[in-house]
Amino acid sequence: MASSANLKPLARSYRWIVLAIMSLICFAQYYIYDSITPLGTLIKEQLHFTGAEYGLLFSFYAVANVFLLMLLFAGVLVDWLGLKVSGILYGFLCFLGAALTALGAWKGLPGLLGGGYGWLHTAFLPSWSPELKIMLLGRMIYGVGAEAILVVNNKVLARWFKGKELAFAYGMNLTIMRLGTFLALNIQAPAAGWFGLGGSLWFAAAIMGGGFATYFIYLGMERAARGRMGAPGVTEGGGVAPEEKFVLREAFSFDSSFWYITLLCVTFYSAVFPFQAYAPDILVQKFGYSVTAAGHYTSALIFGTMIFTPLLGLYVDKRGKRATLMIIGAILLVPCHLLLGFTHFPPVVPIFFVGVALSLVPAALWAAIPMMVPESRLGTAFGVVGYVQNVGLMLFPYVAGKIADAHTTVVNGQPVVNYTTTMLMFAGLGLVGVVFSLLLKLSDARRTSGVSIETVLTK
Repeated sequence: MASSANLKPLARSYRWIVLAIMSLICFAQYYIYDSITPLGTLIKEQLHFTGAEYGLLFSFYAVANVFLLMLLFAGVLVDWLGLKVSGILYGFLCFLGAALTALGAWKGLPGLLGGGYGWLHTAFLPSWSPELKIMLLGRMIYGVGAEAILVVNNKVLARWFKGKELAFAYGMNLTIMRLGTFLALNIQAPAAGWFGLGGSLWFAAAIMGGGFATYFIYLGMERAARGRMGAPGVTEGGGVAPEEKFVLREAFSFDSSFWYITLLCVTFYSAVFPFQAYAPDILVQKFGYSVTAAGHYTSALIFGTMIFTPLLGLYVDKRGKRATLMIIGAILLVPCHLLLGFTHFPPVVPIFFVGVALSLVPAALWAAIPMMVPESRLGTAFGVVGYVQNVGLMLFPYVAGKIADAHTTVVNGQPVVNYTTTMLMFAGLGLVGVVFSLLLKLSDARRTSGVSIETVLTK
């Protein structure tokens, strides 16, 4: 067998192609998460869901990850089983969950289930329709796969990009992923007009199937690169560096800075993603937009992230200041949510700046974690962050829906929702995120081991 020194070195573009291919499965995963967001009004009308039941479609995304600890297990399994097995497993769960969600909204469901339709309605939780139960099962299975595939993705990027290029790589990765959300917000409502509500969700499931298929392309690229200069683990002299051994008893031994960044993650994302789920209906209810237009305007949030995340990642690589950017991003959320809740200021402006905040924090946050944690425990670390984040993603969409239901009145036979209190909750979450970002900066300044996340990496 040829030694590493005798094999043809990889082109510099190789790792960027790996990034692009790896991002496609996450692009599809993001598309699926928000495939129901612009359909919220239609889902409630056609499937007769309440606001709280619609919120459950987002809460159940995180149920298994939180109560069954699936995401914690996923992080450990990624480190233990490796990227190949874990990536295939979790990619398949994403596709299966998307397909079940589409099945639940399909008009032919009663005929498909036959007598089982009535049994499913009455056997447990009879106040929930069979459509809701199947969609919730799909969202739960999808949530297990989706969060775990992000752990796989983050570990892949940390393997292929080191030091000074890492934040820009994460920024580009997030841009491609959020293109999935951007397209979902702009395509799904028109797709529902073309194919019906169920057909639009089958369309989304097909996109997830295509994204899953791209992971096998990544595995082929990883195999082709093995042992060549420029591949992960290959040293400048052509040798292969020994991998750090995964030790289970050390899996969760993280310092205070890591835990502050984890708590910032849960409060920040809980102030963004649940808000994003309700934003189209807020635009319909408060500002009088059509369902399609509301989806388009909500996508301004994602458009902001697509522009600024890679640019801010490049800034982080050149200047550092990761904790400082997280503070600014958390602060920015507060006035944006208050403007939407308490004023009639043109909503596209605060929505766009929520997107800017969603660039500031992740561009710095995800690139900071590999600076704090050895590679052998990176999967576990990303799993822990994802687990705590999922606690928020499970709790707050449902709470937001309950608050909305409590402030719903019927006018001329149509429900009218006052979202002011809901937006106040999101602003409060942003404020708590500011506190954790400040504690992170103070803790990072006191660290005596490792590299400060405020520093510039030169290698």
